[in-house]
Formats: sequence, structure tokens, C-alpha cells
Amino acid sequence: MTTILFCAGAFILCLAAANRSLRYGLLAVLAVGYGYGILRANFPDTWTYLTFDAAVLGLYCGQLWRPLTTEQRRRAYDLRLWLVVLIAWPTLLFFLFPSDSPLVELVGLRANVFLLPFLLLGTRLSDEDVGWLALGLAGLNLAAVAVGVLEFFVGIERFYPVNEVTDIIYRSKDLVGWTAHRIPATFSSAHAFAGTLVMTLPLLIGAWVQSSRAAGWQRRLIGLAIMASLLGVFMAAARTHMIAAALLVAVVTFSGQLRGDQWVRWVVAVGLVGYVVSGEERLQRFTTLGDTAFIAERWTGSVNEGFFDALRTYPLGNGLAGGGTSVPYFLRGNQSPLAMENEYARIGIEQGLPGLTLWVIFLAWVFLRWPARDKDGWALGRFLGWVACAVFFFTGLTGVGLLSSVPQTGLMLITIGWFVADPAASRAAVSSPAIRPAPRRQSIPAVARQSVEPTGNR
Repeated sequence: MTTILFCAGAFILCLAAANRSLRYGLLAVLAVGYGYGILRANFPDTWTYLTFDAAVLGLYCGQLWRPLTTEQRRRAYDLRLWLVVLIAWPTLLFFLFPSDSPLVELVGLRANVFLLPFLLLGTRLSDEDVGWLALGLAGLNLAAVAVGVLEFFVGIERFYPVNEVTDIIYRSKDLVGWTAHRIPATFSSAHAFAGTLVMTLPLLIGAWVQSSRAAGWQRRLIGLAIMASLLGVFMAAARTHMIAAALLVAVVTFSGQLRGDQWVRWVVAVGLVGYVVSGEERLQRFTTLGDTAFIAERWTGSVNEGFFDALRTYPLGNGLAGGGTSVPYFLRGNQSPLAMENEYARIGIEQGLPGLTLWVIFLAWVFLRWPARDKDGWALGRFLGWVACAVFFFTGLTGVGLLSSVPQTGLMLITIGWFVADPAASRAAVSSPAIRPAPRRQSIPAVARQSVEPTGNR
């Protein structure tokens, strides 16, 4: 009964928040996603597994059917067409080729389709919405990293019982000579923790570079959240996410968009994180990237001829969830043994060659659209979002779960929708009477305000 209440509560919370505004709805869903892993670990049940799905459904019910302004429709037009195609093909496979395990197929449909509308929601974000999201994510990151710090010092056993749900967490005991675990904080795995933190950095840094107009407490909160997020990535010890975080730091450092005391604060913050990492062996798993033989073996194991053999064997797919989609423990007896540790292989095996082709063309369309370098305040944030998403889709060649990680995937798809949308249209949409923000009492959106006020650069 308790787990049913979790599911119902998540739906009601996110529906109520989404009915108020898109920004509140997204923050509510992300908050549920941040606590989803530890909740599911301590209450292993089918209903708990569906808690995040219920939260997302509440968001969709509150937002997807709302009428759009002309500008919002124009910004989302191309992406809406892609969304229809990417959803239609796996849905068609689901109905045309039913399997003996319909529940497993539903899990596969969830992994291939359910979160894709976040792309559309990302196109609807105004600059002020992004400012609110950045501040909300700063609070969520600080809370998650605080739990992670406790786990680092007292152990994960007090937070995560040993059961089928936490198996992946307890198998990740590969630090300091196989004596310490990677830190999952409140997430379902260390990879989900690190991936979510990395995907928040474009919004946090994009807001922080505009912090001259923010209230003092907001500026300090966002700055502290950036430092905590970088430290959390190293606590999670996920190497690909460490690479992504380091690349974002390098882009910011050499972007030329930091001025005066802001540059000094950035250097000090990065230096402090580097100092902490250098003094703790458990935070230095990235040093194994120097083992070129291991990297070559990992790459060969993920990108090999078996992938092409599987496509030739299953040109129209092996069924949804038949190629590596994570299936909950209570359905694993019906899972297909055919799987590869490669997100594109998973898509190809499950959706066949047509589905893989659609995704490759879509990603080319997304990443060949270089983010506009407007003089609005979010130019750096958009570019960092482009970089982070590009890195994650590239590293999808050596791992799975990119399109089903909670809540990383939703945040990544929102970011894609945000930077793909025309920023000039975004500012026009903010000033449209149909979606004019409510009067501001205090200053969250101050980090975004400079992007909607007239300046001499326009």
C-alpha cells in the first residue's frame, strides 16, 4: 500500500506543479528523479519502480496539451516532426511484432519512447524559466552531494540495503584495490548520479556567468553547487562522466567569457576541487584512463563485428527490450540474452536498421546545428549543453542506458530542445502576453534578466 501511495503522490505532485507552470512541473519531476534511486532501493516493489513514470505522466498531463503561441509552435516545428517519427517507429514495432513477454516489451517501449517528449518541453523554456531551473537544480545537487559525502565517510550500507535493486551498486566496489564502492548518493547507480550532475553543469554555469545581476545568496548558492557537482562526479568515479566534466571545465576556462573577479572565483573553485581530488585516492579512478590496453579492449568489446551481425540477423529488430534495455529484476526471467554494451547497438537490435538510421540522422541534425552565439546571457550555457550532450552521445558507443537514466535522460533531452530552439524566438516568446511570466517577488530569474532587457548589443 505504501508504494502505491508513492506512485500516486508523485503523479499528483507533478500534475499540480505542471498546472502552475512548466518550470515548476520540470523541477517537481527532477526532484522525484533525484530521490527515485534510494526510494526504489529501500522499497523494492513494482509500484516504486513506476514512481518516476507516474511523475513524468503528471508533467505530460499538465503541460503537453496546453495551447502554444505562434512563436512557440515555430520554434518547435522541426523538432516536433522528428519527435513524431522517433516515437512512431518503435510504437509500430510494438503492435506489429508482439512477443511472448508483453510486459518486457512495455519496458522496452518505455525506454525507447516515454521520455522523448522532454525534447518538446525544452523548446518551450524561456530564459527566465532556465534561470529558475538552474537555481532549483543547484539546491537539488547540493542535497544529493551532501548525501553522497555521508556515504563516502560512513559507507553506502546505511542508505542502500542489499537486494536485487542494489546489485549494480554493490558490484561497483572497484576503488582503492577493490575495497571501496563508487558513490550513488540518492540515485539508482553511481553512473546515474554522475551523469545527472554533469548535465546540470551547463545550466548552473550559464546562470553563474550572469550572476552580477543575481541576489547575493543566489550567486553563492549556484557557485557552491558547481563546486559540489564537480566533486560529486569524482565521488561517483564514472570515468566517462569525469571526461565530460573536465571538458566542460576546459571550455569555460578558455571561453573568454569570464571577466575580472569572476575569473578569479572560477580559478579558485576549480583549484579547490582539484586539491580535494588530488588528496584522496578514492576520487582518482580517472587515472586508469592511462591504461591504453584497457581502453582499447573496452572499445573493441563495445564496437565490433557482433553489432553488424546482429543487424543482419534482425533487420527489423529483435523486439523492444531485446537488445540491452535494463529490465527490472521481477521481469528478468523473460529478458532476451542478446545484448551489447553499446547504446547504438541496443537501438539497432531493438528497433532494427530503420530505427537506428532515424536516430543517426536525428543526431546529425541536432549536432550540426551549432548553438547560436547571441549576445543574450545564455550563449555559454547553450554551448556547454551542446558539448555535454555531444559527449554523452559519443560515449554511448561504449555503454547503455543513455536514453533511460533517471533523471539524467530527461534533463539531457530538455537541454537538447533548449539549445536547438532559436534563441531569438525564445526572447520573443518571453515578451509575448500569452506566456508572460508572473510578477517577480525575488530574484531567481535575475540570472536570466539581462537576456530579456534591452541592451546596446542588440
